[in-house]
Amino acid sequence: MGDERYQGDPRIFLDENGSYFSYKGGQPVMDRGFENQVNIQLLTKPGWCGNVFLPPGKKIGSTFLDTAQGAITINKLNDIRQAAENALRNQAFGKVKSTVTNPESSFLNIENVIEPPGQDIQKLILSKNWGNWIAQANDPAYRRE
Repeated sequence: MGDERYQGDPRIFLDENGSYFSYKGGQPVMDRGFENQVNIQLLTKPGWCGNVFLPPGKKIGSTFLDTAQGAITINKLNDIRQAAENALRNQAFGKVKSTVTNPESSFLNIENVIEPPGQDIQKLILSKNWGNWIAQANDPAYRRE
């Protein structure tokens, strides 16, 4: 389909300096999946100023970022997993299973397997190397045309 590149929301890319949009031929690269939704749910702290525009019960923000700070212990890995699953508790996501690993002392991998009702299972991996988060997905939007 020729118009697929125009479907969805502008994809939010994450790097060590924050977030940005990417453009191809003047058109923002679009995200038709859950990448933006998952990243916003996980990486927005409670008290986000834009919440004033949202109705009660629809406010954005989680403790995930704060939980992922500090020394990594076995208990901390479990706390991070629980914070990710709590942040993604939403009807749109359906069943969510998070796995947190610490392959090296300064590195975290958080794999979120999302089973949205009536749709294919999606996997989103967040990696943290020192203080920087790197978002990845099996079908990243930047590869789409």
